[in-house]
Amino acid sequence: MAAVLHFTGFIKGVTYKTCLGENLSTINLDVFDVNQERGYGLIKSPTTEIAYSKWVSPKRTRSYPFARIYNTYNSSKVITIIPIIKDEGKDGDIDKIQYSTISWMNLLNIYIVLAYYETAKKSTKKGQMNKNKLNNQKFSNDFVKFQISEILSYRQSALHWNKNLFEERFTQTFEKALDSYDSIFNQTGVIIHSREGLDKYLHKIREEFEEFKNISLKGSQSASKREALTSHKLELS
Repeated sequence: MAAVLHFTGFIKGVTYKTCLGENLSTINLDVFDVNQERGYGLIKSPTTEIAYSKWVSPKRTRSYPFARIYNTYNSSKVITIIPIIKDEGKDGDIDKIQYSTISWMNLLNIYIVLAYYETAKKSTKKGQMNKNKLNNQKFSNDFVKFQISEILSYRQSALHWNKNLFEERFTQTFEKALDSYDSIFNQTGVIIHSREGLDKYLHKIREEFEEFKNISLKGSQSASKREALTSHKLELS
């Protein structure tokens, strides 16, 4: 197996120029629906506008969100909408947002909108009819739009917003997500991953927020050993 190198340090003076940016389609905030709009674009309010991108999983390598984020770089204010957790059912994957993702967004001056899935359906895909798998998961649009409205009038940096978001709202949003998946289970009958383990995870974070960094970084270090042998061609698409 290839050796994995770990670097620590402080990055400052970040500058960049986008060369392959797209013309973004515009949608008014009052009719914006995160579940209906494309993966990136411009949200317009009566006084200003903001570029957005959205993730379909908290895991960076599952849906390659950085390609969508790149398309928003030319805008003066940028947000990215990330699910705090995604449970695809007991026979599928479960992913949680990692501290390294927050760090990357801080570095790029991108405001994070924490989202959670409010509805889902039992998967009817071929070979999954008899499995506990969810698909067609939909965000709580009101929850997302409320944060977008706040950011539109927010005057401090993305670093400051993200820090406050994760120190003051992370655990509450995580609980909303868990409660929502309980509701999805009751509606669909699809067995989801055990809440007991997730409640313990949340308890550790609630006791000391620094533990969130420790848990996430341990997971990232473990994953990096697999990432070293993984092709990421789709991240360039």
